Amino acid sequence: MATNTPVRERTRREIVQQAMTLFQEKGYNATSLQDIATAAGCSKATVLYHFNGKAAVLVAVLEPSHAGLVKLLDEASGLPAAEAQRVAIKRFVELNVEFRGVISVLQDILPTIKEMPEFADLISKGLQLTVIMAGGPDDQLELDLTKFAVNGLLTECRYSVERTDAELQALCDTALQRLLRPAS
Repeated sequence: MATNTPVRERTRREIVQQAMTLFQEKGYNATSLQDIATAAGCSKATVLYHFNGKAAVLVAVLEPSHAGLVKLLDEASGLPAAEAQRVAIKRFVELNVEFRGVISVLQDILPTIKEMPEFADLISKGLQLTVIMAGGPDDQLELDLTKFAVNGLLTECRYSVERTDAELQALCDTALQRLLRPAS
């Protein structure tokens, strides 16, 4: 028996999908709530009924990738450092390939993300992941190298339209495995 999705849920989903497209094409800062409403085929008031402003729309756009990050951290927690590092690198690459489009949106807001309280948990989780991928918190050089490698990976995922997902995943996984010293 098929169930129908309520109109309110379909509208919300359409707003999120159209916002994602607009944020990718125009950037977060250049996209207005009216742009999102027009693309979703509804009024600005409807967008505001579903979301408490543009930042809340962005939270909804980023939610699937944020949930993936939380799951990754759960998988790595409690593992020995070397195993946690291996799992974190593998899953991080997979997430970045899966959510390639989100990366451009995220990188667009990075300069101001700390000013947006809606993203405090995302920032915290990202920092936790960096420590795991570096093999622990004790080696500042490894932490810096991890940040450097992650930024390179994010940039490659953002701009690599000529690579298939499998090619991009293999490249990023190999790069991180070679750049980051295994945890002891």
